[in-house]
Amino acid sequence: MRTLPHKLSIFQNYLFLVLWLVPYVYFFNLSNQITGIDEDFINKPDRPIPSGKVTIAGAKLRWTLVFAVFLSIAVYEPALWAETVCWVLAVTLLCATPFGNHWFVKNCVAMSTGTWALLGVSWKAIAPLTPRSKGFILFLSLWVGLMTHIQDLRDMKGDAAVGRQTLPLVFGSARSRWIITYLIMPVSLWVLWVGGILSLAPVSLLAAHAFLGYRIIHDKGSFYDHKTYMVHFTLSVPSTC
Repeated sequence: MRTLPHKLSIFQNYLFLVLWLVPYVYFFNLSNQITGIDEDFINKPDRPIPSGKVTIAGAKLRWTLVFAVFLSIAVYEPALWAETVCWVLAVTLLCATPFGNHWFVKNCVAMSTGTWALLGVSWKAIAPLTPRSKGFILFLSLWVGLMTHIQDLRDMKGDAAVGRQTLPLVFGSARSRWIITYLIMPVSLWVLWVGGILSLAPVSLLAAHAFLGYRIIHDKGSFYDHKTYMVHFTLSVPSTC
């Protein structure tokens, strides 16, 4: 992949990255909320559309503007085309096709490719890509896709209402917790090990996964599962930086 020119100051590089990240996140959020209104009325009634703070027409207008800005940045800097197109396709797969309702496509495919796009641009905006950094990005993206199954434990009611086939709905809550804890999490750690990431902070990463596994295996309701996912999300941020 091509890399961004690094003649600019570090401040300008970070500013450019922020300008790409904002529409990256906003494009997904708008797409997800416009197409997931029925689910949000159940799982997330405080979101702008179900709470009445934003109309559907207003959300669609925002989506059009954000999508145009997102593509315009890639036109301005062609080095970002691969990641930009990758993210657009991933969001389309998630929000506009029935394939996005399946646990494997939703998490292992779309979330992994979306994370690859996110980390790829984040790295290229600041420093040139190297074979080692490309490897880190690839294996971290695979790890995120595997671990994202955690979020589906909290959303079972709404996911069932819209016909999603998430891991908890396909295998049941109890069985899926065992699958995530004793199958997916060890595979996730193996991915980090193969990618040379686990060796960077083995004690911290093993402890974090053990803590998450303890919380996942204990079914204490959707709010508890939501907090577990937020713990995972909080731990993921430094892991992917």
